[in-house]
Amino acid sequence: MKEFFDKAWIRHLLIILGVLILWQLGAVRLRQKAFDNAKVILEPRNLNSKIIEKGITSLSKLNTLSLNKLRNLSTIIENRKEEKKQAFINLYQYHFASATLLLILASLSAVIIFIVAQMGLNNANPFLKTLFYLFAALTSFYALSPLVYKQESNINKNLTGYLGYDNLQGEIYNYALTNPSITPTNDTLTFDKFHSRIINDMSKINTIDFEFDFKAIPIPDYGLNK
Repeated sequence: MKEFFDKAWIRHLLIILGVLILWQLGAVRLRQKAFDNAKVILEPRNLNSKIIEKGITSLSKLNTLSLNKLRNLSTIIENRKEEKKQAFINLYQYHFASATLLLILASLSAVIIFIVAQMGLNNANPFLKTLFYLFAALTSFYALSPLVYKQESNINKNLTGYLGYDNLQGEIYNYALTNPSITPTNDTLTFDKFHSRIINDMSKINTIDFEFDFKAIPIPDYGLNK
């Protein structure tokens, strides 16, 4: 057994596996932290949604049919809002972890590059060279993944959609409680016109925002494209 672990390639493999395992544990912890942070940030809006639902039911002076239509509309918006929220939180977790790990990798890589540069790559300790190549690969992965998965763009689009639905809920709440219904431009809206406008506004933000860009990966053409 000792002879097996004395083999150089086994030791290098164990170093790689050990670093990758520790790295994944760190990534999981960072994603959990980002998840908790996002939930805390959005929690006040979730509470407001519950207040709006109760207010529409208990404070509105609309007739029963109109009130039921608004409650149904608000429920649809809440479901779509939840969809945007979950997409935002999931994407934010990975973006936060990638950005944080990339900062750590950049710092560690800078130290290793400095040490290797002092003694030369050929003269460096074999295990140090293994770490050098491993950190180079990890740095490339974490630098490219946000670009390939367009994390920042997808996060912004889903958050914008979430806030858009949140604003529509506010408009429904305002309509249900005011009589007559007055828009920000001081125009009076009939119920049917208001309902149609909300449906139209919903259709504008009713998208699934998950984009990818494989072209962000630099692929050499090896002189084939001339």
